[in-house]
Order: sequence, then C-alpha cells, then structure tokens
Amino acid sequence: KVYSVKLSYKKQLQLLQKARERCLQEHIVPRPAVSGLFCNQTFDNIVCWPDTMAGTMAEQNCPNYINNFDTRAKARRECLPNGQWYVHPGFNKTWTDFRDCLDKRKPVDPLMDHLPRIKNLYLIGYSVSLACLFVAVGMMARFRRLHCQRNTIHINLFVSFILRSIICLVKDVFHTPEGRPAVINNTATLTTEGSNWTCKLVFTFFNYIIVANYLWIFIEGLYLHNLIFITTFKKSKRFHLYILAGWLLPLLCVVPWILVRRFLEDTLCWSTHTAENKYVWIIRGPIVATIVVNFMFFINIIRVIFTKLTASNNHDTHRYRKLARSTLVLIPLFGVYYMISVVMPECMDPGVELIWLYVESGVNSFQGFLVALLFCFLNGEVQQEIRKKWNRKWKLRRLSTVSSRSTRTMSVGSAVCIKDKHLSALILAGNVLQNKSGKWKQNVPMELQDLNQSPHRDIHECASDETLQESNGLLTSQ
Repeated sequence: KVYSVKLSYKKQLQLLQKARERCLQEHIVPRPAVSGLFCNQTFDNIVCWPDTMAGTMAEQNCPNYINNFDTRAKARRECLPNGQWYVHPGFNKTWTDFRDCLDKRKPVDPLMDHLPRIKNLYLIGYSVSLACLFVAVGMMARFRRLHCQRNTIHINLFVSFILRSIICLVKDVFHTPEGRPAVINNTATLTTEGSNWTCKLVFTFFNYIIVANYLWIFIEGLYLHNLIFITTFKKSKRFHLYILAGWLLPLLCVVPWILVRRFLEDTLCWSTHTAENKYVWIIRGPIVATIVVNFMFFINIIRVIFTKLTASNNHDTHRYRKLARSTLVLIPLFGVYYMISVVMPECMDPGVELIWLYVESGVNSFQGFLVALLFCFLNGEVQQEIRKKWNRKWKLRRLSTVSSRSTRTMSVGSAVCIKDKHLSALILAGNVLQNKSGKWKQNVPMELQDLNQSPHRDIHECASDETLQESNGLLTSQ
C-alpha cells in the first residue's frame, strides 16, 4: 500500500477547493454547543479544524491531497488557554504543525534505475555507428567510380555522424562541476569555482557538431528535392556551396550562443539552460527549422511518388510495396522521426518520459549505423565495385599461379599454351602490346583485358542509390 501522496498540481487544487467548501458547510450547519472556552472552527488553507477546547492540542490524520504527505502521520494545531489558536512568532499568524506529515523517506525516482541501461544503450549504438561509418567513408573514398556529387554529399553526412558519435562519447568524460548558490542582482543563481574552459569548449564543439549533423541531413533532402523537382537543376553548378553551407552555417548560431552564454549565463559547463531565459533556442531554433522543412520535402516527394503509382494507366500490382520501400528508405535520409521530438512536450509523465528516453537514445545512437547501411553497404553500385575488386584480385592470383608454373621452361617472348582441366588460356609474355587507340589486340585473352581496364569515368557521373533510382523512375515515368 502506498501512503505517500502523488498527485498532479491540478488535482491537488481541486481537492483543496473541495476541502474548503466542506469546511464552510460544516461551519454553517448547526452543531452541538461546546461548554467553556474553546477555539472556533477554522480552515488553515489545507485542512479543516473543528471547535477545540482551550488549552488542548488538536490533531488529525494528514490530508491525502498534498504531495509527499504521509497519510499515516498526524497534523497538530494548538488551542491556547485563552481560547485563541497558537500564533507562530516567526510568521505572525496562526500555525499548524505539518512537520510529521512530510514523508522523510528519500523519494524514489523511477528514471534513476534505468539511467545505467540507457547509457549502455547509446554507448553501444555510437560505437557500432562509429565503426560502420569509418568503413563506409573508406569504401566511398577508395573506389574512384563512386566519386560523384551524390556520394560526396553522402560522405559529408557520414563524416558529420562520425563527429557526432565521437563527441557524444567524449562529452561523458567531462562531468558537470559542483555548483554553489549565490545571489547576484537580487537573483538566485548557480555559480562554479574556476573557469572550467575545457568543459565549456567540449560542449561548445558538441553543439556545433549537432547543428552541423542536422544541417547535412537537411542538405541531403534539399539536394534530392532539387534533383527531382527542378528540371533545369544542374548537378555540377555551384556544388561547392553545399559543402561550404554544411560546415560554415552552423557557426551563425553557435557563435551568438557562445557570446550569450559567456556574458549573460556563464554557469556550469554551458550544458544546462534555465527555462526563463530561453537561450537554448539559439541552437534549437535552426535545428527545428531544418527538421520542419525537411519533413515538408519528404511529404512532397512521397505525394508525387504516390500519384505516379496510382495513375490510371499504371497497373502494377506491387505499387504499394514499392511506395512502402521508398518511404522507409527516405525516412532516415530526411530525418523524419525527428518531428516527434519537435512536438514532444518538455514536461511529461514519468512513464512516458522513460519510454521516450529509450527511444531517443536508441534512434540517435544507431542512426549513423542505419545511414551507413542503407546508403553504402546496401548500395548496389558499392556492392558492384566490391565484386569487381574481388574478381580482379582472384583472377590475377589465379593467372599468376598458372604463369609461374609455365615460365620455368619458357624464354622471354615465347608463347606457351597451357592445358589445365579448369583453365585453358593463352599467356603472352613480352609481346602483349596495345594499339595506338589504347585498346587490346584480339590475340590477348579477355581475362587480361578485364583485369587491365580502368574503371575511371567522369567525376560528376555515378548512379544514385537503388531506392532513389527507383523513386526517380517513378517520378519521371509516364
């Protein structure tokens, strides 16, 4: 059984009002007369006290509509020998002793038991994301065939997620220093000893990386939106502006935030914000704006895809499956799930807040892994380049093994025909030439031709992701 009261503020006010009305009604209704000197019935703004004989101590159970009151304890009010209620000299008014009503047990916060699990969740998530993102960036940079504007934006998005993972793992090392209360300009505030500049520098860089990460998600959505809806959009035109915007625009909100925190709210590690000043919106405002605009891009693209799929001359029975697939892949690209954080209230029920902490920690920490998985590891063009690289190495190793066996009796410039139950090829040593146009002669084996072909092509030409190709096909069809 729970004896400690836990009610909402609104519920407490309602019950207090009912207690006041009930006391007033009891005062109006005629009651048996009390002989002798006594203190009159009164309501002390919390409970109702009946007529009490002079020189006695009245007591009753603590009310069940005040938070943190123990309903098993007693509240007391003293009636003086002169028939007056006791007046507290410090408050200069009548006083009721509710000290025993306060629950002296340490309040149990249900969130505290889950904080270690939540921390382990995002530590695992950011570690997995960091490892996968490093591999993804290395693969994108390794294969020249993948060097194009679309993948360049992917790489910058991956780098922003790498920095986010690193700074989220590093910032936990810098604990918020202990603060002491102080009164400055008749206002109570929390100050710390020393400058704590290293801690403030880490959280400043943390805010810059967070804003940059959201901005690169926005740039991904903006680039795809322009690619689909602007018919005259040229990929190579002013592409460097995307790169500069992704890394420089966050400074436009981070620098003012630094100045505000330094001169107006220089407390702790700059990791906390007061509800009155709203300085946090210098950082949060641009983030919310990019989330909302990206969500509008997402809705617009899904609308057009749905319109094309449901056209009268389209009889594809799997059109809804294609729509669902495109939608699921575009959700992490546009950061659609961040819209939930925009509409979530700051004050929540403890149970809802606990669920939200698990969801938010899991999504934020594993998002880098999800982005690397969808736009690198599951990218058909990346998989094709890996297969080509693997086949090229396997063929070279196989041919070099056969060639080493045959060259024991072969002189330079001679031709030897090697018979093997698995391989029958003509190895030309010393006289394999190219014509003036750079093409291989007809007597050169096709395997050698494939091995020596360069995969180079123009840096601005590369296929988009499979699902994005499918989306573009839906948009441009018919």
